[in-house]
Amino acid sequence: MLSRFSSAVFLSLFVVSAVAGQTVRFDTNVGTFDLELNPTGNADLQPLVDNMLAYVNDGRYDQTVINRAATGFVMQMGGFKAETLVIPSSFSNFNPVEKFAPVIVDADNDRQVDFDLTGLNNTRSTVSLALSSSANTGTSSFFINLGSNASLDSPSMRFVPFAVVSDMATIDLIMSLDQNNYADGGLAGDNVPILSDNRMVFVERAYEVTDSPLLAALAAPSFGSGTGGSGLSGSGSGGLQSGLSITGVPEPSTLVLAAAALMLMLTSRRLQI
Repeated sequence: MLSRFSSAVFLSLFVVSAVAGQTVRFDTNVGTFDLELNPTGNADLQPLVDNMLAYVNDGRYDQTVINRAATGFVMQMGGFKAETLVIPSSFSNFNPVEKFAPVIVDADNDRQVDFDLTGLNNTRSTVSLALSSSANTGTSSFFINLGSNASLDSPSMRFVPFAVVSDMATIDLIMSLDQNNYADGGLAGDNVPILSDNRMVFVERAYEVTDSPLLAALAAPSFGSGTGGSGLSGSGSGGLQSGLSITGVPEPSTLVLAAAALMLMLTSRRLQI
């Protein structure tokens, strides 16, 4: 019996690691959208994928603001926290997201992305990291392309698409809202979308999703750390540091329950033979 239980635990761990979701869901206060990470399985994009999952799994995208909605160009987010529902009077009142180490895509610092960018184009619905200057400055902030932005595709521009939004309906809704422009925000504070009564558009929660309800439960983020539930205070800081290798790891008790369910399923099938 113990041997079977141990085998079930191993199998459940194997299944979780083998099919861990590569889709991230963003629940905002106006709707939901999904990012499919590296849909073509390009190995060169894995550092960008790991970076995104690091922020998601540590809760650092929860309660972040949609801070730029440039019509026909990009919608940018992930860089600043929403401490209140009402948009502040100054852009300096936005608190930046706590950052992990930047993603390195130009290891030799020749101002060119190190890998082949063929087929990686900043077209509508694709997602790239925002950069402050050089290729190696991408952290939490990212943008969704709203049109064909061919000017961002050259290796010297260094904007590398690593994900795609599967359904742009929520993005288009956000882009249709009124906007506020901050004189002290630069590009990051231009065209901030707002709802009625000057309420901000923000991410309530970001998390990995899978096709299987059981696997979704196993890979679901723990609410015991990070920003937690609905409160709009706190930084969502956590213990992850640089050099990340990120996977969704369920709590031990969840694994035991999953293993028990798997063992029951296997036993039931055996009894039917």
